[in-house]
Amino acid sequence: MVRIMAPWEVEFEAAHGDATVHTWRRERRLRTAGVASGTAYGHGWLRGDADERVLEFVSRFSVASVRQLALWFYDGSVHTARQRVQKMVEAGLLDRESTLSWAGTVVWPTLDGQRVALGEGHPLIGSFRPPESQMLHRLLVSERGAEFFLAGVEVFSEREIRLFEQRGPGEFGQWLSERGVKAGDGTSAGVVPSVYSEELNSGEMMRRERWLACPTGTARKSLRFPDLVAVTPEGELRAVEVELAPKETPRLAAIVDGYRDAGPYLSTVTEVVDGKSRTVAKMRRRQFRYVDWYATPPVRRALLGDVGAVHPTTGSPSLGVIRDSYMRGRSDVTGRTDHVYTEVVNVDGGQERRLMDWPGSGVITNRPMSARALPMPADDGLAWRVQQLCLTSTYQFPFREWGRWRDVWLRDLEQLGRQPDDSPFHEWLRAGDNLRRCKERTR
Repeated sequence: MVRIMAPWEVEFEAAHGDATVHTWRRERRLRTAGVASGTAYGHGWLRGDADERVLEFVSRFSVASVRQLALWFYDGSVHTARQRVQKMVEAGLLDRESTLSWAGTVVWPTLDGQRVALGEGHPLIGSFRPPESQMLHRLLVSERGAEFFLAGVEVFSEREIRLFEQRGPGEFGQWLSERGVKAGDGTSAGVVPSVYSEELNSGEMMRRERWLACPTGTARKSLRFPDLVAVTPEGELRAVEVELAPKETPRLAAIVDGYRDAGPYLSTVTEVVDGKSRTVAKMRRRQFRYVDWYATPPVRRALLGDVGAVHPTTGSPSLGVIRDSYMRGRSDVTGRTDHVYTEVVNVDGGQERRLMDWPGSGVITNRPMSARALPMPADDGLAWRVQQLCLTSTYQFPFREWGRWRDVWLRDLEQLGRQPDDSPFHEWLRAGDNLRRCKERTR
């Protein structure tokens, strides 16, 4: 059979007569590396829809592991994901690193990879290399981002938030409007931006509106950039925070206070019905309709407090940072928030208002702030790393033992008819003789 050869193939075959077709294709990918690579026959590969989505995802959310990409974009096939990543690395569209055993191979986009995904001249394009110290947090933020991204929900990464918050109001407003964000008047669905005062080099103060970043601190002059911001079906905003390490209470409280003041509050208005006036409380909408914290157990306890709002050992009040913040929040600026986490209950034929207790999920329906348990990633390496954050040194264990210990846990759950969320591994391991049983399994 006659094969018509391109000039580069003739040259390559003359120099490497014993090379395989795979070697030829790799050489061609290296020669055609760049934005156009993979768009024509003869490039040594062809970019598929899944490859395009991978480039878009990592360009916006900064980093992902190969195992994550396999789950999200390649039907769960790690083999396929590795092959496609290899081709994109050779084509100059991705960079990768494998220094963290628990994470496996981690990838991020090159400048050309970002140009493919975002378009030439996009303001988000820039060089970055994720530091290892931030890798776990970034991979877990990518997990949350992928939930929205794959479901077709409009979501903004921290990179996008930081960039576009610096743009002029016209450009920024157009960008938000194209993505379904609606401006509100405080009463109907929509976003009422927070006002932020910025000091210019001349010493003058400039008033700026903030849509995605949250003013925090006593003077509200510093900004908190959420890990993610998602757009609700009503065109409002949902801030998402992934919090792994405990913070000092004053620092955490300052962040929560900032989100509280950027969220909905109660306002009393006078209505006239049938000729009679009455005072009613109505919700006023502001910057964020919801704030969702995804946190490790120590952080969740700081945010939620203890059952009954009482410390189990000392008996001292333990409201948690969220409820404490809302109980304190009542001013002409923030409106009234002290009723947000209370409810009216019937007592001895009468009624009284009591503090609401958090359910196990850390979510109270229709309330602005929640503190959910960090979902256990499907990836084994990430799941093991998250477990280490939930366990004290007495219970921590090497990565090589994770598979066997988890098998014991899952077998127990099956026998009890329970789901993993009903009895998380870190809680199960501390109960009874489960630690001893796991150690015997890996002795």
